[in-house]
Formats: sequence, C-alpha cells, structure tokens
Amino acid sequence: MIRLIIVIIMAIGTVFFYSSQFTDPYFVPKWGILIMGAVLCGIVTAIHCIYPFDYYSSKLHHWVTVVLVAIVGIEACYGLSNVFAIRTYGFTTITGTLDNTAGFAACLCAGFPFCLLLTTQKGWKRYLGSIVAIIIIIATVLSLSRAGILSLLIVYAVWIWKRLRIPMRIKWSFLLLASIFMTGLLYYLKKDSADGRLLIWKCSLNMIKDQPLSGWGIGGFEAHYMDYQAEYFKLNPDSKYTLLADTVQYPFNEYLNIGVTFGMLGIMTILIWLVYLWRVYIRHPNYEKECALLVWLSVGVFSAFSYPLMYPFVWLLLGYASVILLKDTWKLQPFFLKVTAICLLVSCLWMGNRTYRRIKAELLWAEAVENSSSGQIKQTMQKYQQVYPVLRKDRYFMYNYAMELNRHGMNDDALRVAKECRSLWADYDLEILLGNLHEQMNEESQAKEHYIKASQMCPNRFVPLYQLVLILDKNGQNDEAFQIARHIIEKPVKIPSYQVNGIKKEMNDYIIRRE
Repeated sequence: MIRLIIVIIMAIGTVFFYSSQFTDPYFVPKWGILIMGAVLCGIVTAIHCIYPFDYYSSKLHHWVTVVLVAIVGIEACYGLSNVFAIRTYGFTTITGTLDNTAGFAACLCAGFPFCLLLTTQKGWKRYLGSIVAIIIIIATVLSLSRAGILSLLIVYAVWIWKRLRIPMRIKWSFLLLASIFMTGLLYYLKKDSADGRLLIWKCSLNMIKDQPLSGWGIGGFEAHYMDYQAEYFKLNPDSKYTLLADTVQYPFNEYLNIGVTFGMLGIMTILIWLVYLWRVYIRHPNYEKECALLVWLSVGVFSAFSYPLMYPFVWLLLGYASVILLKDTWKLQPFFLKVTAICLLVSCLWMGNRTYRRIKAELLWAEAVENSSSGQIKQTMQKYQQVYPVLRKDRYFMYNYAMELNRHGMNDDALRVAKECRSLWADYDLEILLGNLHEQMNEESQAKEHYIKASQMCPNRFVPLYQLVLILDKNGQNDEAFQIARHIIEKPVKIPSYQVNGIKKEMNDYIIRRE
C-alpha cells in the first residue's frame, strides 16, 4: 500500500511539479521527485523483505493504472489548451508542463499503452481509456512530434495485430508499406531538422568507432561531441550540413547515446534485457504484461529519433512496466532475499544522502543567481564558492560560475573554472568565453585557437569570425583579416538578427576602409 502511494505521488510529481526555486524549474524538481521517491520505495521494499508489512490487494494495484491514465490525460488536455493560446499569444509549440515538445510527446507516448489496457476493462474504465487514448493521439499529432506520431502508430499497430482476423501475409505487407510511407512523410514534415540529425548521428557513430567497446563514459557525449563536429567541418568545409549545424547536447537517439556512453557492451546489455523481458512475457502472457511490454516498445521507438530518457516520468513508467513483467518471475531464497534487502537499504540511504546534498546545492545556486541579478556581488560569490564542491561536475554550473567570475573582473579564477568546465563540456559558447578570457589577458594566440574552434563547431555563426578579424587587425595581419571579413559579408545567414546585420555592416565598412 505504501509503495503504491509513493508511485502515484512520483507519477504526479514527475509530470506536474515545477519550482522557480531552482535554476532549472522543469528538470531538477521532477528528477528530485523521482529519485527521492525511488529511494523511499526502495527503503520500504527492503524493510518489507526483512519484516513483511506492506501488503496491498490486486484491486489497489489496478488503481495505479487508472491514475497513470488520468495523469497523461490531464497533461494532454493541458497541452491542447495551448492550441488556443497559439492564436492569442503567438506560441509555436505545444509543451504542456514539460520544457519542450519532445518531452511532452514522450510522456504521452509512454502512458498510451495504459490507456489501451483500460479499454480491455468494463464500464467507466473502458470509456476512460478510450477517451484519453483519443486525446493523446490528437495532442501528439498537433505537437508535430514525428517520433511521437511514429511511436503511437507502431504501438497501436502491434496492439491490434493479433486482434485482426486477416492473413499474416496481408498484415506484414500492410505494416511494411505503412512504415515506409510514414517514415517518408515524417521526414519531409521537418526536412531541415531531420537532415541536422543525420549530421549528429554521423558524428556520434565516429565517436563509437573510436571507443567501440567501453564507450566514453557517463558525460562522454557532452565532453567530446562538439569536438567531433568541429573536426567534421574542418575536413568538410563545404558540407551541406554547414547551415544546419548547431550546438548539440544530445544525439537525438538513445541507442547512439548508450553506444557513445557505454560502447557495444552497453548496447548488448540493453538488447539482452529487452529479449529477457520478451521471454518473460511469452511465458505468462496477459493484458497487463502486454501493456507493460508496449510501454517498452513505445519508448524504444521514440528513442530511435529523440531523447525520451531525459524525462523522469518516462523512467518511472519503464520501471513500473518492468515490475509488472517480473513480479512473478524473480523469487529468491529467504537468506539471499535478506542479503539483497540489506544491500538495497544501504544503497538507498547512500543515494538519499547524495540527492539531499544535490538538491540543497541546487537551491543555493538559484539563490546565487538571484543575488547576482540584484547586484549583491559578495553574497553571490560566497554562494558559488559554497556550492562549487558539490556541483563541480555539473557543466552548466561551471559555465555559469566562470561567466559570473568574468563579469566581476576575476579573470584568473574565471579562466581556471572555464578550463575545468572544458574538460566536462565541448561547447560553442564555452569556446567563445575561453577566447574572450584569453583575449582580456592579452593571450591572443590562445584566444585565436578558441575562436577558430568555435567557428568549426558551428560554421554558420558569425561571432567567432568577427572576433578573429578584430584580433588579426590588432596584430597587423591585415591580409588575413581582410579575407575573413569578406567571407563574413558573403556568408549566408541561417537566422537573421540585429547582431548579424551589425557584424556584416561593420565588416563591410572595414573592407571599404582597407581598400
């Protein structure tokens, strides 16, 4: 009973919880709810294994499904309410209570199989499942999430697969043709975005090729990807992807992300796990386990084109689906059960302590940002120094800390922190910051290296080239500065802005003066 209540609270919190007390009001609070809920659930489970006390009936267990369907239904309705706001306020995306369209669609798709499960029930539950399923489909289509649309189509196709009494040959033919048609349609729906992901996948595969067995480790993608993208454009300056390139924080494919992080060992582990879940379902098939398997399928399809595992609600549903599939499978002897329970209890206490320290540090960081905006420099720097030991492996914190130090003229400390951040994060904005810091310290050769690297990372950007012209002109390298200035004028613009127009005008004036 206690564990079911915790799961319900986690489900509500990982979708709807938002707090401006954190620097990231969307992600951090939701992840905090998930981790602390998992810790509490683990502690209760460990104690229950040693001294059984937390019992619940199957009827209560089924109510969790109803609550999950209600949650995704409310989220879908809230997202659809943005459709009316679009006309009034000019919004261009449907995000619901999440930070972007991908997260919104990922949560709806992960919850969709539970709607299908309710349609197998009787009475009001059947109607609830059907209505919410229709709302989810409408919301996902209007969100224009290609991964979401494809995920829903495949999940529903698998659901009705064995319920249609037509020859298997016709089923397979229809599925193949429908998949080809939908893939092409969704590709041309946002062609530039799809082409940009092809570049990301190509560079990610190069990363896997260089570390095929064990991968780059946790955080390896963020630490090295943009260097690979810079190398790609260095070798292919006339690539068709030049205008599409941008800063990248995720490979838009969870399988590639696992390959980059853990190598082929990680990919093989995931495949073995999925095969194992399938075999467990085959041994004891029923509607509930079919639904659990469809949750994994939904997330699996979505993962091929996006990043659903960034969202805690998706992790919660995957964990809950795994419990449904395995609850009648894993049985340990009493002695091993108690040993496992003790290990679980110790792990949860350790994780709870780390999570508490992290949340406390995040709140202090948010206070530091607020103090900075109100001009309280001393309090700001004190809080940053206090938080630093806990968040020194957080690339966003380290970047903001370096920016804050630079803002208040502490360039030596800013450069030290920025270099620490560079070991965690290869990023265009960080390269610009490093270039600025070296330039302010009259280390112009190092500044040039960072501006060149930034330009290679995102060759459609104008700022690093503009900074190079200023440095070269200052050092009397007029011919090279003149060539870059002319390149800036002729360079196509990805997104028009006052900054870009100003740079082009200044470079045009520079050429006129030099001629």
